[in-house]
Amino acid sequence: MSRLIFIGILCLIATSIFAQKLLLVENANSFKNFKYYVGEDILIKYPGSEGRIADRIFDLTDSTAIFEITGEVRLEDLSCIYRENWLIRILRGLTLLGGTAYFGVDSFNRLINDENPVIDTGTLLISGGMVAFSFALIPFNYRKINIGGKWQVRTIDLNSF
Repeated sequence: MSRLIFIGILCLIATSIFAQKLLLVENANSFKNFKYYVGEDILIKYPGSEGRIADRIFDLTDSTAIFEITGEVRLEDLSCIYRENWLIRILRGLTLLGGTAYFGVDSFNRLINDENPVIDTGTLLISGGMVAFSFALIPFNYRKINIGGKWQVRTIDLNSF
């Protein structure tokens, strides 16, 4: 009997911990969606703003989102949300690190082996190409999701369930 009461209390606590509000960006044509919770960082753009705004979600209501810096914004006023592409971010870091590491290791190896020239043109081209590729990936770092049309934004309050 005490085990049953204990399990019941744990279930009640677990449902109250999970209860929260979320901002759901969903594609009406497919099952793809992105969830943003209260306290998460988000990049948004709305009419009247200049460029992208990096902000943190403070609270969500039925028709508005309240941000820490921007303040209260109606969901209908959001024109687009920018989502970071994690694969591009990792690839950028690896190519930048790989290019500089290759340059450093090969130059140091030629230096301790007393080879001339210390910086080989092939090494310079390869490492420079990797670093340039890393910087060329910067425009692809964020994916723009235009709100309206096939992408819709709504809030879900899990406290009401």
